[in-house]
Amino acid sequence: MARKAERNASPEELEELARLLAANPAQAYFHELVHALRGNQDHLELVTPRDEMVNHGWQDLEGRLNTKRAGQGQLRRMSRSAQWVAAAVVLGVLLTGSLWYTRRSPATVKEVQVETLMAAAGFGVKKQLVLSDGTRVWLNAGSRLTYPAVFPVDRREVQLDGEAYFDVAPDSKAPFSVHARKITVGVLGTSFNVKAYNDDDEIETTLISGKVQVTLDNEPEKHILLSPNEKLTIVNEIEDPSRDAKKDQQQTDAPRAYNVLRYKVQALPTSGGNVVMETAWVNNKLVINDESFETVIHMLERKYDVAIHCEDTGLMQEHISGVFEKENIDEVLRILAMTTQFRYRVEGKKIELTRYLTGK
Repeated sequence: MARKAERNASPEELEELARLLAANPAQAYFHELVHALRGNQDHLELVTPRDEMVNHGWQDLEGRLNTKRAGQGQLRRMSRSAQWVAAAVVLGVLLTGSLWYTRRSPATVKEVQVETLMAAAGFGVKKQLVLSDGTRVWLNAGSRLTYPAVFPVDRREVQLDGEAYFDVAPDSKAPFSVHARKITVGVLGTSFNVKAYNDDDEIETTLISGKVQVTLDNEPEKHILLSPNEKLTIVNEIEDPSRDAKKDQQQTDAPRAYNVLRYKVQALPTSGGNVVMETAWVNNKLVINDESFETVIHMLERKYDVAIHCEDTGLMQEHISGVFEKENIDEVLRILAMTTQFRYRVEGKKIELTRYLTGK
C-alpha cells in the first residue's frame, strides 16, 4: 500500500495488491481509508492548504462509505483535530510500510535470486530450447548458452559462446540482448543468427526479420543497425606471439596494431533459391561458400565431432564451396577431395589430411 501511495509500485506489485485486497475485505477497507486521507492528488493544486486537502480526503471517504452503506446512516464528521490525528496515524502506517519494505528488500532480493542455467550442444549435435519469455533458440554444434531461469521484468540478457539462431518473443518493455565475445546484439522481437566461436577469426550477426542493434564492447558509443537480410561481419585480429615469431626479422620494428576490430555490413547471399547459407545449419544443411580450407575444417569438426589435422599451409589456404545435407564425414571428404588435391586417412574420430600434387 505504501509503495502504491508513493507511486513506486511495479505492475506486478499492483496486481498482487489487488488480489490480496479482493481476498481480505478488512484490508480493502483500510486501503480505501488510506486513499481517501491522501486526497485525490490529480485534482489538487500544490498550493492547496493542508487543512483543505485533509478535509477533501475525508469528504471523499464519506462519499465512498455512504455509497457502500446506503440505508445505514451517514458517517459522522470528525472534528478537525481528530482528522489530523487520524491522518497522522495513517501517515505513520505509510512511513512504517516504506521503512519495512526498504529494510526487507536485501533479504527479499536474496530469497528470489534467479537461478542461472546453461545449455550446451556438443560437437556433432544441435540443441533446441525455449526460454522463459517464449524465445526459441537453436544451438549449433560446439556452442553454449548461459541464461536466467526467469527473466527480470525490464530486461532479457543471455551469454553465447558459439553459434545460435534466435526467434525472440516480442516485449517492448524488456529488450533482448545477446552477449557474444566482443559484441552485444540488442533486439525487441526478431529472428537473427549469431556466430561467435572462440577459434574463429570472425564474428557474424545475420538478421532474418525485424531489426537489431550491434554494439562493439570496446567501442560502446558505436551502434551498428541491421535491416532484414543483412549480415554484419567483424574481423578480430588477436595478438599471436607464435605468428609474430614467424615474421621477417626486418618487420619487427614496424608498428603493429593488436586487437583491432574491423567490420562490414553486406546483403545476404543465397546458395540458390531462398536458402540463406548463414542459417542453413538450422535445417541440417552444411553450406560452404568460398571458404578457406582452414575454416571448413573447423566447420567439419563441429558438425561431425571429429579432429582433423593438416600441416600443409598451402592446402589450408585453398578455397572451397559446396552444399551438404545427409552426407557423412567420409562422403564429404571424398567429394571435397575431387576438387581439392588432398588425401585423407581416418582412424576413429581422428582424420589426417595430406596434400598431393598432380603427377606425383
